[in-house]
Amino acid sequence: MSEIPGRTAAAAVIIYVVAFVVGAIVMSFEMLGSRYLNPYFGSGIYTWASLISTVLLSLTVGYFIGGWLADRTPSPRVLGITVLIGSLYILVLPAFSQPMLEVVLNAIDDIKIGSLVSAITILFFPVTFLGMYSPFAIRLLLKSPASSGMVSGTVYGVSTAGSIIGTLGTTFYLIPTMGSRAITLSLGTAGIVAALLLIMLPALTRQNRNAVALSLLALLAAFAGNEAQADTLVNEKLRSELLKKPDGQLTRIETEYNDIFIHKRRNEITMSFQLKGWNYTESVTNLRDPDDLPVAYTQFMTVPVIYPAEPKSILMIGLGGGSISTYLGRAMPSVQIDTVEIDPGVITAARNYFGITDSDRVKYFDADGRVYLNRNKKTYDLILVDAFHGGFVPFHLLTKEFYQLLKNRLNPGGAAAFNVHDGTKLYASTVLTLGDVFKRVDLYPSGEGEVITVVTDAEISPETLSQRAEAMQEQYKFRYSLPKMIGKRIADVKSQTKRGEIITDDFAPVDLYGAIGGPEKKK
Repeated sequence: MSEIPGRTAAAAVIIYVVAFVVGAIVMSFEMLGSRYLNPYFGSGIYTWASLISTVLLSLTVGYFIGGWLADRTPSPRVLGITVLIGSLYILVLPAFSQPMLEVVLNAIDDIKIGSLVSAITILFFPVTFLGMYSPFAIRLLLKSPASSGMVSGTVYGVSTAGSIIGTLGTTFYLIPTMGSRAITLSLGTAGIVAALLLIMLPALTRQNRNAVALSLLALLAAFAGNEAQADTLVNEKLRSELLKKPDGQLTRIETEYNDIFIHKRRNEITMSFQLKGWNYTESVTNLRDPDDLPVAYTQFMTVPVIYPAEPKSILMIGLGGGSISTYLGRAMPSVQIDTVEIDPGVITAARNYFGITDSDRVKYFDADGRVYLNRNKKTYDLILVDAFHGGFVPFHLLTKEFYQLLKNRLNPGGAAAFNVHDGTKLYASTVLTLGDVFKRVDLYPSGEGEVITVVTDAEISPETLSQRAEAMQEQYKFRYSLPKMIGKRIADVKSQTKRGEIITDDFAPVDLYGAIGGPEKKK
């Protein structure tokens, strides 16, 4: 009887390493499953019970089939094929997951049954094939009954260690830094690489098995970082479906921070917040044109990209419908954009009704902007602040201390920009406080009550600004002309800061100042 590959030391190492990888993929995929189900069935106990039960059911079936198959065809090639089948399903899942889940949502009204059916649809097939790995691997590694306990314990121990890494790595790192689609593609790719190694294992000589065993982790890491397809940053299918809906209110979402209303009017989706009986429009998006910025101030929020010499990283505080981050992300494909939004309900609404999508370079974080800057030491070339609660910016994002913190998170030559409502003492005080922290303050009035205030410590002449605007317009083909918008610049801010006072953490009468007319306010 010929030797079964897997009973040599190098081959055993490869099989154990793949056991670790498969365990990581299974649990990572289970955690990722919540991102697929939550938009349709929420994040409550029914969704998690469905996910956990489906994984346990899949592993149960996989263990039985894997053990049965291993006794009849104990070959690494067969084991590799089972891993390959499960991984291929994961790899192509992003292509059909949304329509499949929409079918379940439309067919089943009961949230318990619907979440369970959806979890089975997403998870059962691939996890069953991946679950076949452990009993099959034990059969390949087992040399004699005397070592059965050690072999089986090691396989399940290594696989469980991978599961721990997959669980923590996905929830603590991957989901906060990568989009669900990118994670899914990475898991599928890693599984395919592992499967191909198993399939090739019988053909490898004893010598090159050692080399493969040593290089396996590096190879998987290299492949796992690749995303197979460029991201458009918008869910075009979702937007197309929203266009078919009748005009009017689509939904109302009550969150810990906001009372959110989503309305549709022809080809536009609007997000508004209701506070103390007033409605405040937060974002407007053109469903037919992802590069359209219907609200004037959002167009001027793109001007600050000319202030850093070569902007490579942007932080945006405040999301709304995500129109600004999406516009800049699409126009500047090499720029990394992080967006921080305090209300997770706003992020969910932006995904479900405005069609924003995560990618490996455009990411959305659930956090208070100031807390994020305090805890995250990462620096940026440009920081954009467009955070409002109702008609006003929260006071802790208007103080001298906050502006100093923000300044500390800018790279040399970096800049920051703020959306500020004009015509009040709060406006004058905001501009005055910014001028107390930064050497340069430029104002860009939108013409609709908002002034985009750009600050920097870099010395940039008007000629340099014009040259950069022309060069960047030529390079990125912005929809809204940078050279045209910088013609609106107001460099002399003294007339804007009369009656203003420095706002600090200790002294910030924001509500009062917001009701007092500024120096330019006319009766």
